[in-house]
Amino acid sequence: MPPSIILLLNVALVLASSSAALASGGDQEPAAISQSTNAPAGSPPTVGYSQEVPLWPEGSKVLLDGMRALAHEKWAWTHPTYLLYPPKVSSSRTAILVFPGGGYKALAIGPDSTLGLYGADVCKWLTDAGITCVLVKYRVPNTGCNWNSETRRHEQPDIPMALQDAQRAISLVRHNADAYDVDPGRIGVMGFSAGGNLAVLSSTAFNHRSYEPIDEVDQVSSRPDFAIPVYPGHLTMEHKNQTPKSIAAQELNTEIEISSDVPPTLLIHAKDDAVDPAYYSRVYERELKKAGVSVELILYETGGHAFGVRKQGKDTDRWTDDALQWLHGIHVP
Repeated sequence: MPPSIILLLNVALVLASSSAALASGGDQEPAAISQSTNAPAGSPPTVGYSQEVPLWPEGSKVLLDGMRALAHEKWAWTHPTYLLYPPKVSSSRTAILVFPGGGYKALAIGPDSTLGLYGADVCKWLTDAGITCVLVKYRVPNTGCNWNSETRRHEQPDIPMALQDAQRAISLVRHNADAYDVDPGRIGVMGFSAGGNLAVLSSTAFNHRSYEPIDEVDQVSSRPDFAIPVYPGHLTMEHKNQTPKSIAAQELNTEIEISSDVPPTLLIHAKDDAVDPAYYSRVYERELKKAGVSVELILYETGGHAFGVRKQGKDTDRWTDDALQWLHGIHVP
């Protein structure tokens, strides 16, 4: 098997694509990272993770179908994995799967990411609190709802590879709960921007797999026990190209399946987010409340978009403390 080669995208190119996404109401973030080969990454841990785990068996249909679908993409990440960051203190036996952003075009975990290189900063925050952090490197590009800058329309992929990877990752962590010293009933998801959308999808579409089950891992539930979408994108009917925008902006994206079984959810958003506006989270909160789901939306006056866990002297600097307080409130960790 050829060695994995990680390519750090040129900052200027990423910023250019970010500008196009911002103008379109997209949510791509700067400092992305992608892969140029079709092999799982195997570089030694240098930023705190203990191991990198492939999501799919080599030769599985899901993996091969994805490789064919992404064959024409220059910077495709075709072999999804997760990085396991164990707690730095006594474990609470809680795990959180983190989905980085990147507009479903790339993974925003490059050296300038507000989540840290390979998600190291967000995972340090969680592991310092006794939580196992699982950084999910799901497949990209165009593996979830995304903006096509040429057609100037939102597009939905034929194969929902990002959701497939999220569902598989949740089940795989739960399947390995004993080995990871994790309580299988204390596994949550957290996502940022496009990753926030993935956190929403994985915490609502758990009643059916987005792929045909392939082994014993897929017999394990993919329902997370809680969800924390942070400035999530793609939540309204604008992303189904519905018009007029004034109406579409107030309707939940029909890709999102609302039910009373959705786990407790904390939504984090800044009012001055110009990329993924705060009303995305307001619309989602409204629909969850209608279904009787335990949900809380924390809106901050300042913070903008893609603040991650980086302190910037704005109101969103306190969101990590607020999130831990919310977790304690639902008895996690």
